[in-house]
Amino acid sequence: MRTLPLALLALLLAWAVPARALNAAAGTSGAQFLKLGAGARAGGMADNFAALADDAGAAYYNPAGLSQLKGVQLAGAHTSYFEGMSYEVVDFAVPFGEEDGYHSHALAFGVYYLSVGDIERRTSDSTDPIGTFGASDGAYALSYAHAFDERLSVGLTGKYIAQNIDSYNARTYSADAGLLYQLNPYGKRPISLAAVVKNAGGKANGYVAGQGDPLPTGATLAGACKLFPKRFSLDVEVTKYRDTDLFGGLGGEYVQPFADDISGTLRFGYSSQRRANDGLNGMALGAGLNFHKASFDFAWQPFGSLGNTFRYSLLVRF
Repeated sequence: MRTLPLALLALLLAWAVPARALNAAAGTSGAQFLKLGAGARAGGMADNFAALADDAGAAYYNPAGLSQLKGVQLAGAHTSYFEGMSYEVVDFAVPFGEEDGYHSHALAFGVYYLSVGDIERRTSDSTDPIGTFGASDGAYALSYAHAFDERLSVGLTGKYIAQNIDSYNARTYSADAGLLYQLNPYGKRPISLAAVVKNAGGKANGYVAGQGDPLPTGATLAGACKLFPKRFSLDVEVTKYRDTDLFGGLGGEYVQPFADDISGTLRFGYSSQRRANDGLNGMALGAGLNFHKASFDFAWQPFGSLGNTFRYSLLVRF
């Protein structure tokens, strides 16, 4: 099967680096929230979605995939993290220039916002706080995709990044670029390949004047196969950020039709990104319900000793 070499490549590359290896740049990147993912559909596949990228979430995972949308989509997601942190995502995508089975152009706007409040403020070595403050990280993105034909599409995303903690703040810009190639779009088992560059750009200028941290620039190579079209899809990826070792992952999605325009989905995934952490890490499970023009999805991702995260999302098709 043609997907086997892709899976073997991902697994071999992911585990080529020892589990306890330490990247020389570890801990040197700012704006870590840029790695958090987007909707619960991809979250249930451990955020392995770059080579599928066929809904509004493509704006985050691979902007080239926006050309696959059949119509306008609006998606919103909420993730509950440990220590009271919340992560909100909104993606609005509009394809246009309809061709035979695809759109030649697409635009999308996205907001990715991480926040935490009620952090206790202290001015001395004391157990008594003198008040509270909050912190937030936000990215505001504009994406464009162009499809040359039904096989090849490219995409570009520009981001404005704003970080705030109490009365201090930092601002910068970055860009993502993606490519999506359909090997056999009309085959019995369609296969797609993807390449994405993430968070390329300036530094997240620090909260202390004159200091700055580079963004977590990264790259992803991915392959996906719809093993049973409209029923089961598999996405396999290899990713490297400037401040991490090489890691790999895979995600799967099974769709069970119940009636016309009504179906349920089950998802699973694994990423070796946090394999050196203590406790249950890396895996993901998810489920969803598709009802006519709306989809509701849920994902569970454990973070070992830090705790569990739960992601919920709603997507509306117009």
